[in-house]
Amino acid sequence: MSFFDKFKAGVSDAGNKAKTLVEINRLKLQNNGKKSDIDEQLLEIGKVEFASTEAGKWPPDQESIQSYVAKIHQLNFEIEQNLLHIANLTDEKVCRGCGNSSAMNAKFCAHCGRTFEVIQVQSEEERKEVPLLKDGGDQEEPK
Repeated sequence: MSFFDKFKAGVSDAGNKAKTLVEINRLKLQNNGKKSDIDEQLLEIGKVEFASTEAGKWPPDQESIQSYVAKIHQLNFEIEQNLLHIANLTDEKVCRGCGNSSAMNAKFCAHCGRTFEVIQVQSEEERKEVPLLKDGGDQEEPK
């Protein structure tokens, strides 16, 4: 039975890797679509700018392009979230300096040399123990 258990585990592992690969490709495809949406928004901004220049209104009013700018910011945020999700699926971390990915256990970026910061997360109990100062700040420190 040992052979069949190993075979079953291998097939299961291959299935999980295939699911991960499909999910990564789906997210990459979404990012490509979002990038083309950003290009469309930039094209619309250019059309508004050109129309205002032709009408003799320079600089154009910011309200006319504000919706396009907000949409671009939203799309960039969604792309960033997808990239983080991809990094989580591949067990890699992304350098905040250059944007390249490195192995999860790396302490420095292999591309730019920047150190990966470790952010300490406090538990909920630790946060409750820390007293908050009010506006005046003249409360006594905890003993």
